Amino acid sequence: MRLFIATSFPDAVKQEVNARVSAVKSKLPPASWVKPETQHLTFAFLGEQDESIVDRLKIDLQAAKFAATLHGAGFFPNARRPRVGWVGLEPKEPFEEIARTVREAVTRVGIELDRADFRPHLTLMRIRDGWPPASIELFEKTLRDFRSAPFIVDAVTLYSSRLNPSGAVHTPVRKFGLA
Repeated sequence: MRLFIATSFPDAVKQEVNARVSAVKSKLPPASWVKPETQHLTFAFLGEQDESIVDRLKIDLQAAKFAATLHGAGFFPNARRPRVGWVGLEPKEPFEEIARTVREAVTRVGIELDRADFRPHLTLMRIRDGWPPASIELFEKTLRDFRSAPFIVDAVTLYSSRLNPSGAVHTPVRKFGLA
């Protein structure tokens, strides 16, 4: 099974940010836009794993549930070479603490993870070919002052991901609640 650990967001929050972006999508160059129903914040991508990992994985989340908002926007790796367009999350610290705990738990069961720094964000799209500076500015300007309604983060979920021609299908496998 192809697995990842993530937190999802309320539909109303995702609709809010996607409505803002939809207003300018037709003015932007081609991109692979993430469907709202599959948008989430990934803490760890486990890749292909045996089903036995589900029972062996123990994640003891000490962080308390907290209120968060979507705020700010940008590109990875940066605006000069954009490959991923995202909206940020605040406050960053609780997400970073959860990511540390999740990644340590995954490593304890023998799964090697990428070494990339964790940066809390919601991926909105992926860019195959570069965008001109005016398009980069339009995307950033569209979301610069965006702040979603607050929402509660109270759990992370182990998901299986099945790829098919119409996109990935994410199925919750196991939930880990925050303290």
